[in-house]
Amino acid sequence: MGLRDIISSNQQEQKASSVVLDTPSFKKPTPAGRSFGDLKFSAVYLSKELNKKAYEIYDKFVSRLKTTESVSVEQLRETLPSFLSEFDIKELSTRDEIIEFIIDNLKGYGPVSSIFRIAGDGLNDVIINTCAHIDIIYNGKTINTPYFFRDERELRRTIDKMLAENNRKVDEAHPIASSKLNDGSRIEVQIPPVAATGGSYVTIRKFREMPLLIETLIDGDQMDLKMAYFLIKAMEGKLNVIVSGGTSSGKTTFLNAMTRFIDENDQLLTIEDTKELKPQMPCHSVRAFEARPPNEEGKGEITLEYLLRSALRSSPRRIIVGECRGPEIVVMLNAMNTGHPGSMTTVHADDTKEAVIRIENMYLEARPSANSHFIRQQIVSAVDIIVQLVRFPDGSRKVLKISELEKRMEEGGVVSLADIFEFRREARDGDEKKIVGSHVALSVPNRCIKKMELYGVTMDKRIFDENFQITKEMVLEELAKYPPSRMCGWDSSFFEGIYKKDQAIIDRWPNLRCLLG
Repeated sequence: MGLRDIISSNQQEQKASSVVLDTPSFKKPTPAGRSFGDLKFSAVYLSKELNKKAYEIYDKFVSRLKTTESVSVEQLRETLPSFLSEFDIKELSTRDEIIEFIIDNLKGYGPVSSIFRIAGDGLNDVIINTCAHIDIIYNGKTINTPYFFRDERELRRTIDKMLAENNRKVDEAHPIASSKLNDGSRIEVQIPPVAATGGSYVTIRKFREMPLLIETLIDGDQMDLKMAYFLIKAMEGKLNVIVSGGTSSGKTTFLNAMTRFIDENDQLLTIEDTKELKPQMPCHSVRAFEARPPNEEGKGEITLEYLLRSALRSSPRRIIVGECRGPEIVVMLNAMNTGHPGSMTTVHADDTKEAVIRIENMYLEARPSANSHFIRQQIVSAVDIIVQLVRFPDGSRKVLKISELEKRMEEGGVVSLADIFEFRREARDGDEKKIVGSHVALSVPNRCIKKMELYGVTMDKRIFDENFQITKEMVLEELAKYPPSRMCGWDSSFFEGIYKKDQAIIDRWPNLRCLLG
């Protein structure tokens, strides 16, 4: 398709006034105080002058578009170089960036699409604080970017485009909206009057297309070999697990990595508000339920609690609820207690003891007349271990603690916890923000071991001895049973991407050699 097929021919022949882009003048130094790390942001956003010219070219192109014709990205890539020949752009790289700028604004989400492209799998969150400010969380660290929207109108247009992908909309009558993008990313929007600074707010939680394997979690010091060995056995032995942590502590990533060690004959059913989980299991073993918010008339809502009750009638062996934060906790505990061992969920809390209190409070909110002693007995009976995750200020994530719920109560009827492993931070001179420490074993989880034995899973108890040095071969022997390629939707490019970045991974983890080629 040629240029004449996309823009109005009568306007095409009217030569636009020459816009000279003297590229060298736009190569300004990185703004002070902004650490971009290994990210290379577009020059179109680093220079206000170049950004202004890029918008001028964009506006001219849009004004000539034939409104009756839908243009694909491929067609734009074919025709835009011809259109840009009208303008004196000296450097090829500048021309290419302006082409991407036009495509991002026409077919994508403006500057957000550029961020998606340059940040890749390292992107955790995009935080839009009015049209003038866009921050990102990249590999766990918050970065102030040079990106921005031209004005509030452009931002609102992008918000509407994002929400339309899931048949959602936002207006003054409904100034808050939750939705997801076509790639599965979660989006939360607030507009005025709820957004009180006069502009709109958007938070986008970006999910990795490439799965994180337990091998990469170990390499990243999120856990050590003893923890990994124990957690693999915990999955095989069908322990009921609560994963606790704050926002962006890695709860979903952790759950995904643990599902790899579930027997494929155990039918797994996942239940979430917005689908985020990608179980590392064969397709025939996994079903996924997703909740639905009410429509504009306040009808049609499908809650997590409703889905969980339906799930119990759908013959799952194990259930994972992405996050319990309301009345669904009652049904979740009942499921753990009545024939669904090996189930998991997450809660927001900063410590394993706080997680128990959080569960009790959610139960009381759902059943105000319930007796506290009864609720605690339900928790103790249902939950085997609580895994506490944390994201430190330096961006690093750790399994901070793993605690076993004991079959007894402390004085005052409080649930008794026994810490199995914990991360001990070492005191260091100098940079206090740098997190240095080690994971240590604290006690033998007798309750967990007895339950594992019921399902034919044996564990080497020496790992709970602080002085015992575990060998990598012990972990490799377990990992060899579960090649990542068993994951539903596995693509060889997943591992190729990891291998290109780190070819030494095969030396560290020979069990992954089968994925090459």
